[in-house]
Amino acid sequence: AAFLDTPAGFELGVETIHARFRDYVERRLEVPMELASFRTASASPESIALALRVLADANYLLAGPGSPSYAASQWRGSAVFDAVVSRWNAGAQLVWASSAAIALGRHLLPVYEIYKVGAPLHWLEGLDVLGEYRLSLAIVTHWDNAEGGTHDTRACFMGMERFDRLRSMLPTDAVTLGIDEHTACTL
Repeated sequence: AAFLDTPAGFELGVETIHARFRDYVERRLEVPMELASFRTASASPESIALALRVLADANYLLAGPGSPSYAASQWRGSAVFDAVVSRWNAGAQLVWASSAAIALGRHLLPVYEIYKVGAPLHWLEGLDVLGEYRLSLAIVTHWDNAEGGTHDTRACFMGMERFDRLRSMLPTDAVTLGIDEHTACTL
């Protein structure tokens, strides 16, 4: 197993996120997990080479929380993400949750930009990993989120009213894949 830390690469507590995933995988699945650290596309060549070595032997690749737009911008065109896709095409499992899963779709929901910053509703270009199968996906994690208490935080904190407007902005061939809380998209 290997954990890719890119989606949270900009966060100050990225080490804690990795430690939580490692603890879960090693205790619950009884499988050792290595870190394939790729926090930024501007990482040193030595750091990228180390991540590529870890990914080359991994058959169970995990990634999760952070920012989907950050993850996509760092992964797009990188040797590290090319290695992830190559491993997946060779039979490795990708277990992508939260922001990492959102980044895989053709249409990327910019969660931080809309929910935290207040940017106008829009979609970004995702990594379109399943495009070769003619799936025009908008992957939306935290579909059944209820953390808002007094306000609707379903559809990855967008709320269903706002998400309906977002959905109307998608092309007619786009399919929304809603993934509930505490659930991962496994390919």
